[in-house]
Amino acid sequence: MPARPHSGQVLARLERPTATDPTRLGVLSDVHLATDATGTWKVFHRTERRLRAAVDAVNDRDYDGVVIAGDLTRNGNPDEFRLFDELAGFDPPAVAVPGNHDFPTAFDEHDSLPIGTFEDRYTPGGLPFHVRFGGLDVFGLNSHAATPDAPAETWDGRIDAAQLMWLDEALSESASAADTSIVVVHHNLPATGALYERYSAELPVEGSVPGFSNPEPLVDLLVSHDVSLVITGHLHFPALERADGITELTVPAVSSFPHALVELAVDERGTVVRLIPLTDSDGMVESIAHGLEKDRVLLSAAQLATLPLVDDFA
Repeated sequence: MPARPHSGQVLARLERPTATDPTRLGVLSDVHLATDATGTWKVFHRTERRLRAAVDAVNDRDYDGVVIAGDLTRNGNPDEFRLFDELAGFDPPAVAVPGNHDFPTAFDEHDSLPIGTFEDRYTPGGLPFHVRFGGLDVFGLNSHAATPDAPAETWDGRIDAAQLMWLDEALSESASAADTSIVVVHHNLPATGALYERYSAELPVEGSVPGFSNPEPLVDLLVSHDVSLVITGHLHFPALERADGITELTVPAVSSFPHALVELAVDERGTVVRLIPLTDSDGMVESIAHGLEKDRVLLSAAQLATLPLVDDFA
């Protein structure tokens, strides 16, 4: 944990979303909370410490809500979720969407938390969901390929037709304008995937990262409703990409470098996005040592060298 509260580094300044009632959200992703693992670029033996730091950082600030963009746990087993619930004492109301590690898969041999239990604990009424924090409407989607009746055969993301229909109706019926709507989903949209591919062509890469198997219908729907912001996780590095009229904010990981959450400060002028670190210099050095040859650790370093990533206020 940093020695003193950190005011944050400006990641981006955006003309949207806006909010008549000033609203502040804490957004985090990829906690990968582990109960018995150590090492790797995700620094599993520090995930409990990093989650505690995230809770402290949130509770030290006057946030209207907390959004978790997936991968709460290392493998989605019940013990990891029990520890998450023990540690995640956020003062503001918190919601979460699942990541590719949170739900059952056919190729992992371990107990998994049932989908319905995840919904009961972390969503307002199930997946997908709509919740209002301050002056913002947040819509959460499930991009995991598992169903209550069958584990996923892949870590690739997917949004089924039922969710698309729900989102179309929910966005149409929302009392707010498009400028106040945020959609949260774990897997990344094509523009951020393309950014990763461009970077990784020059970096050591261990293999492709699971992406969306069917992004086009979701992208078309987001464009048709002029959604102000899409929040994703999954890739562990901070990014702000614009394509097809969509602005996608990819949130860095809690578990791996740069160990951070993101703050959204939204008012009638627009949104200031700040990166809030969750460890000190010694923690950063340890993290880099564990992940120096990992593509996404290097990507994070490259992105941090160019902040702010977008500045609509300039």
